[in-house]
Amino acid sequence: MKKISYILLFGIITFLMSCQAEAPKEEKSDKSKPSTFANLYVRFLQNENQTEATAAFQNGMTQQQAKSLKIEKGVFFHNGNMVERTIPKIGTRYQAIYDGAFSKIYRFQFQDPLKGKTDHIVEMNPISSFSFEGEISKSKGATLTWEGPPLNEHETLVFLISDANNQSRSFELKGRTNKSKINVASKHLSQLELGAAKFYLVRKQSKAEQKPNLVILAETEYYTNEKGILITP
Repeated sequence: MKKISYILLFGIITFLMSCQAEAPKEEKSDKSKPSTFANLYVRFLQNENQTEATAAFQNGMTQQQAKSLKIEKGVFFHNGNMVERTIPKIGTRYQAIYDGAFSKIYRFQFQDPLKGKTDHIVEMNPISSFSFEGEISKSKGATLTWEGPPLNEHETLVFLISDANNQSRSFELKGRTNKSKINVASKHLSQLELGAAKFYLVRKQSKAEQKPNLVILAETEYYTNEKGILITP
């Protein structure tokens, strides 16, 4: 019986070691070849029901040395090809604007000089609607709730308020949140004029992803509808 146990134990150890040996190694960049640096941006305007996207690419041995890159065959975004523009002293930019319902997932597709056809998915979290729990007090603060996922560690919520004197103020609160709600400290509201105000949110996300000889920075912004609010003492 003891001999069988030793055989089983040896077999398990051998199996685990073989699994570790077969595990794929992380692919690293070839430092003898240039890398592509992609900057992707998507924003959705809830009031206009409109999506805007831009893309810019650079190529070089380092990001500091990289120069503007024109993508062979252009760049595809979501439902069609992006418009290519050449900006003097800046380089090539790609842009797309279209009207239509919000999509949580947006796809970029381009031809990378080293990797060939490359797809990158950008995900955006919405705020379908929002409201405050109770009053919005200059001295006590407020609690904002919204319909949509909680903030993740890559997200920031930008508050843009125009008070009764038409003075515009803005501030940011960073994620993560456990629920779809966030407390607003009184210090952010203390300079506002009492009375009616206008207010909207921008949900921002910035994520970087590094692949062999390819670095992608993707940024998204979701602009909510404007809403009327009341600032109290």
